[in-house]
Amino acid sequence: MRHRTSVATFLIMAVVFLGSIACNQQSGPQRTVFTVEGMHCDACSTSIVTTLEKVEGVEGALADWESGVAEAIYRPNKVDPETLKVEIEKLGYTVMGMESAAVEG
Repeated sequence: MRHRTSVATFLIMAVVFLGSIACNQQSGPQRTVFTVEGMHCDACSTSIVTTLEKVEGVEGALADWESGVAEAIYRPNKVDPETLKVEIEKLGYTVMGMESAAVEG
C-alpha cells in the first residue's frame, strides 16, 4: 500500500511539474511597459515605436514622450523584454524600469 501511495504521489507531482512548464512556455502575447528617460517630442516617441515594431515577435508598440512611457505587445517565444530594452537604449534613451504581464483576452 505504501508503494502505491508513493507512486501515485510521484505521478501527481510529475503532472503538476509538466503542466507548469507548459504554462511557462505559453506563446500568448505579453505586454511590457518601459519607463523611458530622454524622450522630448513626438519624433522621439515615433522613433521608439518604429524600432520596436521592426523586432520579430513584436505585435504592436506605443510610446508617449510626455509621460515617458513606452509599451510593447509581443510573443515571448520570439523576443524577450531585455532585447526590447536594448533596442530602446540603442536609440540613445535610458530605460529606467520595465514591468511585464500577460495580455488578457
